[in-house]
Amino acid sequence: MNFADASSTRAVRLFEAFASVGAPQSLSEISDLLNTPLSTCHGLVRALQNGGYLYSNAASRRHYPTRRLLQIAETIAGNDPVVTYFDPHMADLRDLTAETVILGALQKDSVVYLSVAESPSTIRYSARPGDIKPLYSSALGKLMLGEASPRQRAALIAGLSLEAITENTLTDADTLRDDLEEARGRGLYVTCGENVSEVMAIAAPARIAGETYGVAVAGPIARMQGKRDEIEQALLAACARIGGDFR
Repeated sequence: MNFADASSTRAVRLFEAFASVGAPQSLSEISDLLNTPLSTCHGLVRALQNGGYLYSNAASRRHYPTRRLLQIAETIAGNDPVVTYFDPHMADLRDLTAETVILGALQKDSVVYLSVAESPSTIRYSARPGDIKPLYSSALGKLMLGEASPRQRAALIAGLSLEAITENTLTDADTLRDDLEEARGRGLYVTCGENVSEVMAIAAPARIAGETYGVAVAGPIARMQGKRDEIEQALLAACARIGGDFR
């Protein structure tokens, strides 16, 4: 079931809506934001108020989240063993390349961003933890395909729609297989405007505790191409240091 259509995700979508709007909302505004009946939203808001996650202003009849969710989120994030292990390495790589560094993992038929260390540059590639990207058009997605076993790779490619996201997206299965084979040999997976126009990304695998993760460096194509060799060397060196087990 699609995340946006599932009734079980309404509370999460409500908090995402508050983050997007950035202001207290009335019940009718919440109903519009979630595209959900007013009566359903009333029950949702009341339940979250009872749990201490929302508070209401009696005069304006508007609602806003308390900081309880923030405290819970900080505790969860602080205890994530994978992200906690990768974060200092990613920060070092970000500082060395001056580009955005992303950690990704395979989730069913896509790749999910687990952590993002954004470039300090004003013009940069921006991403968020939790972003979901296709396997065939993103550097981290290609990595997950290329590093999978031949049987798993074949099954994953067979299930892909290979729809064009940009004019540079690889939409032919044989072309994608050739691209993956070459990348696997180099240990580096590259996209150039295939998922986001004008963005280049280079990814390399890091194996921790028997699991394959991907680390990618991403930024504007012109800037990335101008220092591609340096980025590739820095990325491979970082993943070599990361590889192994949790320490």
